[in-house]
Amino acid sequence: MTRRVITDGIWTQLQTVMAAKNCYDAKNSREVMEGILWKLRTGAPWRDIPKEFCPWETAYGRFNSWAAKGFWADFF
Repeated sequence: MTRRVITDGIWTQLQTVMAAKNCYDAKNSREVMEGILWKLRTGAPWRDIPKEFCPWETAYGRFNSWAAKGFWADFF
């Protein structure tokens, strides 16, 4: 089992910003976000994101898509 870092409170805040930026996909956004944060926290290559989160291609694609929409700048 891979360690999770997003609490329910933080996820609620993230959803608010994601909805405003049109970035929210109810299907698996939380798992994708966990994968992205895992990658950023560890400094590992995208391809090493644990499969428990999501395919690495999904995390990479969403990271770039969300960056283009200004999600990261608005949240952090």
